[in-house]
Amino acid sequence: MANVLVLGGGFGGLAAAHELRRRLPADDTVTVIAARDTFFVGFAKLWDLAGMRPLADGTRSLSALERHGIRFVHADITAIDGSARSVDTSAGTFTGDAMVIALGSGYQPKHTALLGDHVHNLYDATALPGIHADLDALTSGTLLVSILGAPYLCPPAPFEAALLLDEWLRAKGRRDDVDVVVSTPQPLTLPVAGPDASHFLAERLTERGVTVLTEHPVEAIDGGVARFSEDRGQEFQVMLGVPAAAPLPVVASSDVASESGWIKPDRSTFATNAERVYAVGDCTMVPTLTAQLPKAGVFAEAEGLTAAANVAADLHGGERVSFDGHGYCFLELPGQRVAKVEGDFYAEPKPDVALTPPDEAAFAAKQRWEQERLAGWLG
Repeated sequence: MANVLVLGGGFGGLAAAHELRRRLPADDTVTVIAARDTFFVGFAKLWDLAGMRPLADGTRSLSALERHGIRFVHADITAIDGSARSVDTSAGTFTGDAMVIALGSGYQPKHTALLGDHVHNLYDATALPGIHADLDALTSGTLLVSILGAPYLCPPAPFEAALLLDEWLRAKGRRDDVDVVVSTPQPLTLPVAGPDASHFLAERLTERGVTVLTEHPVEAIDGGVARFSEDRGQEFQVMLGVPAAAPLPVVASSDVASESGWIKPDRSTFATNAERVYAVGDCTMVPTLTAQLPKAGVFAEAEGLTAAANVAADLHGGERVSFDGHGYCFLELPGQRVAKVEGDFYAEPKPDVALTPPDEAAFAAKQRWEQERLAGWLG
């Protein structure tokens, strides 16, 4: 009998846990340990923000894993020993025959320090009530959506937020009196997707009257002004910030982390430097020739499936598998239309990524994609 530990209950962890359960003998144990006891798809926060659907409607309890033959432990992970395949948690110490680390990421402290009155973390579900209150009170002035640094999670999301809130303001009859501005420190809207997709997105923003400020890193928040430099700033009434991702301290201090604090697994198998220990999702830094794999749920899921197959091969033999670099990100546009940024992110000499035209059928497919995972993993 073997025991496999899966650290984290997000996309990578849930995909790995279910694939392990499918591949391993019934008397092997799969244990998911996570600090949060619920799961939702990240883009559901934007649907809540834009008044399309409450986040609670797309939230499921991780205790449902038990119905699928997967043990769930709700606990904080305080230390990871990869060489021993052991973790210390608030519920005690757990040791496995193999381990998949899928703990996600945190945020750069210097960016979270900028958050305050009327400056919210767009990605923090607990910030939604405050964001709603500020948006409800916003009748004139500027709504600023600001990417504070890179890498950040889910590259299209800040721009989707600006477009969905533009649509929301129009429906409320306020758009003529509220400016919508997006700022980014990067030279393009979506560098990870390449210039064509970036130009397409910039054009969609511009045609909706959304101001796009590229190469505008936020250095400070001075009252109701985002300071890009001493002589450049943007006034705002409401600001939604996107902090750069940072490795969680428990990951950075582990023996499988690189000097940067990120885990850098083999980009084909997701094996780490510790035997039978794999790492997937946002806690990793997986390089491509021009940047790194996007920190997005679709990629974490694919990585989790790959790692699980290789854990099963380690424990019981069989074929090992490799991730080929193919993936996609949804790009949601007004009018319930969705485009996809899709392709081979490992292609040489640069990623071979293209954008599919947006339509309503793709929006319906995005809805199904979410429901399939909620039902399959936690139904």
